[in-house]
Amino acid sequence: MKLAIIHKEKCKPTICGHECKKYCPVEKKEADSCVTIDGKAKIDENACVGCAICVKRCPFGAIDIVNLPSVSEKDMVHRYGANGFALYGLPTPKDGSVLGLLGRNGIGKSTAVKILAGTEKINLGKKFASDEDIKKFFKGNELLRYFEGLDKKKVSYKPQNLSQLAVDVGVMKLLLQRVVSNAPKGVPPAQMASANADKVGKIKQLAERLGISYVLGNRMDKLSGGELQKVAILAASLGEASIYFFDEPLAFLDIGERLRVSDFIKEIAKGKSVIVVEHDLLILDYLTDYLNVFFGGQGAFGIVSGVKSSGVGVNAYLNGFLKEENMRIRDKVLSFNFTKNPAMSGAKIAEWPAFDLKFGLGFELKVNAGEIHENHVIGILGKNGTGKTSFVRALAGEIKVRKFGVTLTNSKQKLVGADSRSSEFEEGEKERLDLDLSISYKPQYLFSESEEIVKDIIFREKINKKLSSVFNLGVLVGKKLKELSGGELQRFSVARCLAKDADVYLIDEPSAYLDVEERISVAKAIKDIMVEKGKTAFVVDHDLLLVSYLADSIINFSGESGVRGKASEISGFEEGISELLKSLDVTLRKDKESGRPRINKRGSVLDREQKAKGKWAVF
Repeated sequence: MKLAIIHKEKCKPTICGHECKKYCPVEKKEADSCVTIDGKAKIDENACVGCAICVKRCPFGAIDIVNLPSVSEKDMVHRYGANGFALYGLPTPKDGSVLGLLGRNGIGKSTAVKILAGTEKINLGKKFASDEDIKKFFKGNELLRYFEGLDKKKVSYKPQNLSQLAVDVGVMKLLLQRVVSNAPKGVPPAQMASANADKVGKIKQLAERLGISYVLGNRMDKLSGGELQKVAILAASLGEASIYFFDEPLAFLDIGERLRVSDFIKEIAKGKSVIVVEHDLLILDYLTDYLNVFFGGQGAFGIVSGVKSSGVGVNAYLNGFLKEENMRIRDKVLSFNFTKNPAMSGAKIAEWPAFDLKFGLGFELKVNAGEIHENHVIGILGKNGTGKTSFVRALAGEIKVRKFGVTLTNSKQKLVGADSRSSEFEEGEKERLDLDLSISYKPQYLFSESEEIVKDIIFREKINKKLSSVFNLGVLVGKKLKELSGGELQRFSVARCLAKDADVYLIDEPSAYLDVEERISVAKAIKDIMVEKGKTAFVVDHDLLLVSYLADSIINFSGESGVRGKASEISGFEEGISELLKSLDVTLRKDKESGRPRINKRGSVLDREQKAKGKWAVF
């Protein structure tokens, strides 16, 4: 089967030379027509010969011509109009289990969720598909029974985009509105009042389990990203739904909160059907019972694999080959079998003193002295709100700190009088850290209203072809900075950071908004550049799989979120990861096939054995 895809946001017929029509060989025949220009370009897939000349000639990269030997038009479940994205296949929800959807961005996961939730009606690639057409399509398939009973089932949906929830409304009021909207019609007022009182108790109970009791008196537009995420999960959990959909429920959460939310969602799944879309492979494997792998072309088409157990599905995805479908979905295997540099190895190039910092009457951070060595990646882990970003900003010289004297003992810096340092912040002379190094810094939060064109920045900042290829910047060159999506801006910002000639690279949350493959590509690029150039990187992130891929050493941050934080000394990778896992009461093992870390189920034989041996992480 042949697909002709027009990316309408890129198609600009008013400023191009209509190259797609001008160079099309079908158009040169007087009797035939393949390309028409009517507002946007349109391609007749029946007339198209698949030469892909239009793909190469289009100045804006707005066209994809795809040949699909493994599927036919009769396999198409849904399509967004002529020359639009096409989806082949659907996941099948399972009662009493959590089904995960794994795949790249722009490949149909959210579309599948909307179809299964009933918010998007299946069209089978036509302008309109009748109920009879749909019944015929799914005849003999378990999904037929699912769709036939969908209108009688109660569906709960936690959306991917939370921006619409950040409104000037009280948290409790919004949650109670959710309760009222779920209530059956015709219930007497007195009974409703009693039910609402019960629901307030239910909301408080769920809020305590999710660790957000303290936000119930706040307003939605005053919440942080992580708080907003957990309120959305709580809202989706209210009522007695038959099917629950959670689209990227772990974004903005630290590793401890990801585990808490995962346990919460698994509890919901008892006797219910739960479907989760998530890009954190470590947690997706821990959270789900089964997986469907999505593959295809981003923005063009998506194909859904058969259902697989979570461990097998993740390994098949990393391997790039789906055995049951006999389908290779990627040229390269993504392997986690690698070596680590010992902590503090490589030539020492700088050191920072012990320091404190405090913001007004609120947050206080204490940091021990440390050293920076060449050819090293330091992973920075810990709870949200404990000072990780403040630490890298201090290293970058962006904020002033109060320094303490240091002494060197056995080549390690130690704070003079560290044990006697008061928990109260004493006012003293504040100054910026001067590491006498060139520093390249990628901040945590990315936002731009710049009219600059990406192509001009690539030229000015000398971002080489290798980096452009790794971060797929070719598709961005014609866009303005303010037009980039969250994932596009993230990729471009990390590329800009790594393109600079610096001694130290400070990279804050590079995984945000990225899919699985983009995260691993970013991790590999950071690691490779540090090795090739003999440089040093500090990487802050909550994706433990990404940190496991690239970090040689670890700094853990502990404390009370938004109140106080404390940074540990730099430790070896396994030692640092073990310290974090011990605080979370979870253990990790190494997958025998892919080498990736996997979380042991709490109370399992492996979990008990590793804890008994004091081995919180086995790599």
